[in-house]
Amino acid sequence: MKELFLAETSPWFSSGPLDALHILDPSLGGIFFVISTICHYLGGSSFFLGLISFVYLYYRPKLAFELSLGLLTSGIAVSLWKFYLESPRPFPYPETFDEKAFGLPSGHVYSAIVVWGLLAYRIPKLWFRILSILIILFMPFSRMYLRVHYLGDVTLGFVLGILHLIIVLLLLNKYYSNKVESFLFTNQYRTLGLLGIVLTLLPITLDSPFLTEEHHHSLSGVLMASGALGGVWLGILFYPRFSKKEFLDWSMPTINFQFGSDVFAVFWKTFFVRLSILVIVMALFYVIPGILIKKTIWKDDLFLRYIRYLVVSFALVCIVPLILQKIQKGKFLQN
Repeated sequence: MKELFLAETSPWFSSGPLDALHILDPSLGGIFFVISTICHYLGGSSFFLGLISFVYLYYRPKLAFELSLGLLTSGIAVSLWKFYLESPRPFPYPETFDEKAFGLPSGHVYSAIVVWGLLAYRIPKLWFRILSILIILFMPFSRMYLRVHYLGDVTLGFVLGILHLIIVLLLLNKYYSNKVESFLFTNQYRTLGLLGIVLTLLPITLDSPFLTEEHHHSLSGVLMASGALGGVWLGILFYPRFSKKEFLDWSMPTINFQFGSDVFAVFWKTFFVRLSILVIVMALFYVIPGILIKKTIWKDDLFLRYIRYLVVSFALVCIVPLILQKIQKGKFLQN
């Protein structure tokens, strides 16, 4: 009881800082709520899945692999922190945002730093770096404004996110040289990929019929991220075996808005063909299975959730580009 009293009276885990953010509600409350809601979805799994898919198909596959590594390892780490620290969220909080896992540390803050920090590091455009920094800085305040996290939750998430980002960048800079064009497709990295898949199975051992609802949802985050990471590595293992060498890397044709020109036609045809295949594959492997599973008794089964995210990540990394190779001899997958 003493520890609970100290926590509730401490500014780190009390409603004081949360209430202070609502002082300007009479004049600016609507704006703050809209911005905070946008930040909520910018830190969600659906947005990050879409972001990685976009970067993979339209920008640089290697950057998408980096994002997957950073995002999914951070997702595993933050969910394990939540699982073991067992720190409750502010109560009551808006049920609109459906946050049922434990609160410490904040996953949105943690993941935002890793993902947007990595993007800002890899994309050397001033406007994009400013945007990334603004998202990172506003994320902690948005989580407190929505009353889904305490000051202590977002602070720990911020610190751990920075440490995670530094570790990821150090590892990438040491082992992921941009001078090596297809390093992911060497035997060495296939072995590491297989080892990575095996390691993603380990969190399943934490599942138990005696878990509380908060433990269940915290562990669910671990297994979703683990499954997605396993699917990425599985795709890396299989894609080179079925792909032609000229399709081991790709980008987009030069963007052009001059209507009627050949360059304009090539760019937009490529854009919409890739988008169409992505939408169809995501619908078949992610959306439809999710709808069907929700109608069964296995809707909360954690192992099934792991398999679902493994399959959809594998489909993104391997099946989508393989289908594009078959359309007009890979015309829409060439640089």
